[in-house]
This record gives sequence, structure tokens and C-alpha cells, in this order.
Amino acid sequence: MSPKQQEIRDREERLLDVAQVMLLERGYEDLRMDRIAEVVGVSKGTVYQHFGSRDDLLAAVAARSAATRAALFERAARFEGSSRERMAAVEAAAEVFFALFPHHEQAERLVRAAHLSPKISPERVAALETCTQRCFEVATRIAAEAAASGDLPLREGQSVGQLCVGLWNLYQGAFLMRDLEKFMSDPSVDDALGTLQRNARVFLDGFGWRPLSTELDYSEARERALNELFANEAQAAGLL
Repeated sequence: MSPKQQEIRDREERLLDVAQVMLLERGYEDLRMDRIAEVVGVSKGTVYQHFGSRDDLLAAVAARSAATRAALFERAARFEGSSRERMAAVEAAAEVFFALFPHHEQAERLVRAAHLSPKISPERVAALETCTQRCFEVATRIAAEAAASGDLPLREGQSVGQLCVGLWNLYQGAFLMRDLEKFMSDPSVDDALGTLQRNARVFLDGFGWRPLSTELDYSEARERALNELFANEAQAAGLL
């Protein structure tokens, strides 16, 4: 890139950084273009040169963090072990992302609710969808390999896609539980990550994916994945 192009790119990253923090600390209703411009030290018009609207900015924030999630999942796919241990590495990647990007699920829900809005560029929505698909492809590939090898004995009416959608629903539910922490006093809500891990293991056991959680300590596989694949991110997230 030319120096000018690099300057524009760096400024856009800074705008996204500030918007991400503001979204986490203040919520969507207080995500304002003039406040972001003030923090970054540019005019509001400059912010609008990068993002056509507040919704477009929100979509850019979501797409950027979703790209990080997809990269973490793809790194997890390189984990060495049984198919079930490799899926445990994917769960570790989800855990790292869950801890590092607490704003993401709120942003993604808002973008998906307004994805037909002319205020969001189609390119932003497409980028978000592509990153989500990359995550599904990682999980689907591991599950398909497990089914082919006999580790995952799918019964009539069951499919790899069904399994992966179920895991994704558990993952999204954990984000929702964290959003509800301030409204609920149930201990399980305070430990959304732990609940996600336990439920994922029970869910995969229900499909008969071996080794079952009663046959192998997946806590060890999780720790190994965090140390071998995600050491820097896991330390930043307080998971190591």
C-alpha cells in the first residue's frame, strides 16, 4: 500500500477499536459517530467517509471480530489428536474468542436483525456471513472425518450438519447467558463458559462420539490446545 492508503487503513482500524470499546462499555444506543470522532481526534465527516452509518460501523466491528474467530477455528483444526480431541480444540478456540470479544454477539445480533437495511453495505454483511461459514466448515470437516472413521456413529435421522448446528446453538446460548448475568442470580449464569464446556461434552456424548467424556479427560485436551495453539490469546483472556 502507498503511505496514504496505509494511513487510511490505520485510521479505520483505530475507529473500529474505539467503537468496539464503546459498544462494550456503553451499548449500541450510546454508540455515536461524534463521540468516536472525538476520541480518535478526527471530524465526524471523516468517520462517515469510512462508514456510511452507525449500523454500517456496527457491521464492520462485527465482521472484524468474526474474522478473528474464523482464524482461531482454522488454527484449531491443525490440532493433533483424535477427532473428538480436535473438536475440543475448536471448543477451546470458541472459549478464547468468547473471553476476548464479549461485545461480538450483541453486535452480530443487531446486524443480522437489520441486515436488509440500506444503512449497512452488502459487503459488510457478506464478510460476516463468510466468516461464520468458515467456522462451520471447520467443525463440519472434523465431524465428517469422525463419521467416516467410525468415531461418530450417526444413527438414523442424525447428521453432521445437525450436530454442528447444535454445538453452535450452545455457543450462542452461552453469549446470551453472559448478557443476562446482571439480571439473573443463578450460579450457572455466572459461569457461562464452564456451563458451555460441560453441555458441549454431554451433547457430543449423546451422539456417541468417541472417546466419550467418561473415557477421556477433555480438560487435558483443552489445556493442551490453549498452550499449543492459542498461548498468547489465552493468556490475554486470563485462561492460562
